[in-house]
Amino acid sequence: MQRFFKSIDFIEQHLYDKISVHEVAAASHYSTYHFSRIFKALVGDTPKEYLRKRRLTVAAKRLLSEDIGLLELALDCQFDSQEAFTRAFKGLFNITPAQYRKQNDPFRLLYKDQFSPHMLHFLQNELSMEPEIITRPAMKLVGIAQQYDSSDLSLPRLWSAFRPYRDKIKNRIGDESFGIYEAYKENGDDISFSYVCSAPVENFDDIPEGMTARELPEQMYAKFIHRGPISNLDQTLKYIWGSWLPKSNYDYIERPDFELYPPGYNVMDPKSEMALHIPIKEK
Repeated sequence: MQRFFKSIDFIEQHLYDKISVHEVAAASHYSTYHFSRIFKALVGDTPKEYLRKRRLTVAAKRLLSEDIGLLELALDCQFDSQEAFTRAFKGLFNITPAQYRKQNDPFRLLYKDQFSPHMLHFLQNELSMEPEIITRPAMKLVGIAQQYDSSDLSLPRLWSAFRPYRDKIKNRIGDESFGIYEAYKENGDDISFSYVCSAPVENFDDIPEGMTARELPEQMYAKFIHRGPISNLDQTLKYIWGSWLPKSNYDYIERPDFELYPPGYNVMDPKSEMALHIPIKEK
C-alpha cells in the first residue's frame, strides 16, 4: 500500500497544479490502468473525481479563512471559470460558494463515514475473507471486448450484450464464463477500459465475426468468492485491495485479473457466487 499512498501524497503536493491522472499513477509506480482500478476500488472515486473533490474541499476551507475572490480561487483550483467552479461546488456540497461563505458553517461539509453498518456486516458475514491461492494453466478465450470509462461500468449490461453471442463460439469448453479486465485507452485525462466477456475454448479456429481472442498465461492467483448481488462487488474489491493484500505474503502483479461466473449466474440473487482471480506473486 505504500506505493498507493505515494500517489495520494503526490495529489496533496500538487492540488494547485495542472496534473494528469498519468502523473498521479506514475507516483505509485503502477500503470495508469491498474492504478485507476485499484484507486476506484479503495476510494470509491476515480483519481480525477478524487482530485476534483479534494480541490473543492480545500477551496471551502479557504472561503472561510482567506479574503480571496471567487475567480482567483477557481483558477487556483484549476477550474476554467468562476461559473464552472460554482457549479462543481454546488454539485458536491449542495450550496454555492457565496452562500457557504455567508453562512460561515464549516461543519456543513463534513463527509459521512464510508464504513456503514451494512458494509461491516457484508465484510464480516458475506465475504470469503481468506482466498484460495491457486495456479491456473494458460487459457484460451473468445468473447466480446467492451469499452467503458471508470465511472460507467455496468456488468449486467455488458453480460446481457454478450449472452446472445455465447452459443456462437465454436470449440467452447465447459459452461463457465470469464470477465477479463484488461487494457485502457487514453484521451487526455480521460481513460476508457476494456472488459472482455468471454468463454474458454480449445483453440482459436473459426472465431465468430465481431468477436476477439485472448490468451492468459499460466499464473498464480488469489481466488476470492464473492457472494450475493453484483451491486456489492465494490465492497469485495475494497476489502481485497485495502485489507487482505497489504497484510498478505503476496504482491499484486500487473496482469489481467478476471471474474469467473458459473452457468446460470444471477446478478441479483443473494445466494449467487462467482470467483474473483487477482494475479499475485510471493513477496
